[in-house]
Amino acid sequence: MSESGTGDPPKLGGASLHELARDWITLWQSELSGLAADREAAETWQAMVALWAGAAGAMLNGIPSASGQGDGADRRAGAAAASRPSPAAAAPYPRDAEIERLVGRVAELEQRLALLERAELERRGDRGRRRRA
Repeated sequence: MSESGTGDPPKLGGASLHELARDWITLWQSELSGLAADREAAETWQAMVALWAGAAGAMLNGIPSASGQGDGADRRAGAAAASRPSPAAAAPYPRDAEIERLVGRVAELEQRLALLERAELERRGDRGRRRRA
């Protein structure tokens, strides 16, 4: 309530508190929308959450179990497995088959190169023996 008792919100420099609140919320909604669309920011948050989860797991592994046997990891692992569904398999990347084909081809070329290098070393070795003889 305002001091005048009329129920209107007080004015601050020509703007009402409702207008300021609405503008502030609109500003933050636009900022958060932009942040949600930013891939780099999402990757950063994902890495930070993974670090936090790792730190929390490390702290939990350091807590002794209530029964006094082991470090409590078995008890926590059983509870976690019972309460969570198994993770879904990652969606296949459309170019995985092509990448696998290229990896195989590179491996073949490396083998051929190794054979050629070995043959060249043997040929040089034979030539060196002939000169000495």
